[in-house]
Amino acid sequence: MADLNIEGSLSSGINFNPSNSAVGNNGPISMTDQSGRLNLYQLNLTIEKTLVNKKRWDIGGRLDYMFGTDTRYTQATGHWDMNIMHKESYYNMAIPQAYVELYSPLAKGISAKIGHFYTIIGYESVPSQLNFFSSHTYSFKSSPFTTTGTLLNYSINDELSINAGTVTGADNFDLNLGSWSQMSNLNWTHAKTGTNASFSILSGDVYLKQNSQLVYYSAILQQSIGLWHFVLQHDFGSQQNGLKTGQTANWYSIVQYLTYQTTSDWNIGIRGEIFKDMDGFKYANGPGTYYAITGGLNWKPNSWLVLRPEARYDWSIAQIAVFNDNRSSNQLLIGIDAIIKF
Repeated sequence: MADLNIEGSLSSGINFNPSNSAVGNNGPISMTDQSGRLNLYQLNLTIEKTLVNKKRWDIGGRLDYMFGTDTRYTQATGHWDMNIMHKESYYNMAIPQAYVELYSPLAKGISAKIGHFYTIIGYESVPSQLNFFSSHTYSFKSSPFTTTGTLLNYSINDELSINAGTVTGADNFDLNLGSWSQMSNLNWTHAKTGTNASFSILSGDVYLKQNSQLVYYSAILQQSIGLWHFVLQHDFGSQQNGLKTGQTANWYSIVQYLTYQTTSDWNIGIRGEIFKDMDGFKYANGPGTYYAITGGLNWKPNSWLVLRPEARYDWSIAQIAVFNDNRSSNQLLIGIDAIIKF
């Protein structure tokens, strides 16, 4: 079948933390959180039937399987993928996507995802090969990874499209089922300049029997000028009754990315972030501000291999020291990973 795609990717790497303790943990950084050991971050396998005919009704779908150390962050709560494998060390399995996609030619065409799929919120992606850097931002760690439900997509015109749907919340399958959230997105791309702006939001109660409304939005601006590409992202999160006192917890982040394609094989990039955990809700260090700056390279010697060396420096201002088992307010990470596509 011409519209059936089967593909995969593998991401494996190592990083070194000069100030790390004997336990070798880079927390609160996610995914690349183990120092001094070679990890298989992700083994991704995908089967997808794409929508090929936009003039008639059509049906497609996708199934993703993931194995590796990153699955600790991508599993959905409830009866889905949290218990498909007994936890061995840092490795586990996940099914981050399993959905049917329907297309209707009505109006200008409407498509609908039904099932379990990656969130539309945020700039960075769970699949490692879609990101410039191997490490992730605090913003990414605090945002939803997957959602379960229904998501509609409609292109208003050649520049403007909208997504809208109902889901069971952030990273949840059927726990507290009945506590539904709305998830929507507005995406605009200027036809002449290529300027892209998007705004995505997830809103709804986390728990079924408690006022626990989570509101999370992400606003992203992207612009390419020649071989340069710039991204500005702002996220904000708020959860009702998130604190033990019954008060609402709030957090926000600002992230900037700048990449330059030096040759067809080499790209260089830098990323800077400010993450404000105003109430100490996302990290158990009290109210604090987290800073990170990352520089890295992408080398693509051929179509199936990407090497990503990077250096990252983090520091924080919080009530409790954040890094090196709560003994340091800063840390340096030097790492490299390889992505193999097949």
